[in-house]
Amino acid sequence: MVYFLLLIGLALALLASAKLVQKNREPFDDALRAEVGKPLNRELVILFELQESVEAALAELDEKNQVFQHLVSRLEKQRAAVEHRLQQLERLISRAEAVLNNPVARVAPEGDRYRREQIYRLADQGKDVADMAVELEIGRGEVELILGLRK
Repeated sequence: MVYFLLLIGLALALLASAKLVQKNREPFDDALRAEVGKPLNRELVILFELQESVEAALAELDEKNQVFQHLVSRLEKQRAAVEHRLQQLERLISRAEAVLNNPVARVAPEGDRYRREQIYRLADQGKDVADMAVELEIGRGEVELILGLRK
């Protein structure tokens, strides 16, 4: 009886191994294609592809947004520089109009000496001609002339 049960167990084990071998013989690709072919799985594959394309588009959009932010910051810097130049120009125009309207203000020997001392002091500090002209609200040519007289 023990041998009979052993023989039946052995037969069941052989039958199970034969079924496993038969099941493993099906190619994985065929099983996957069968699963993908099902309507629900086909929709899942389409949704996954759509998600990948949306993620790629978002990454591209983020990159373009960074470039845009860089361009905006450069534009803001340039706008600030233009505004500064306009303020300088307005000061020079108002000063020129004041000098043209008041001929007495053109001749001021004491003021000229003080102006020369200011220019010499700024030059000794290492400032360039354009900065001195803006700070003292005079023309660049006048600053260059005074510095040329110093030599």
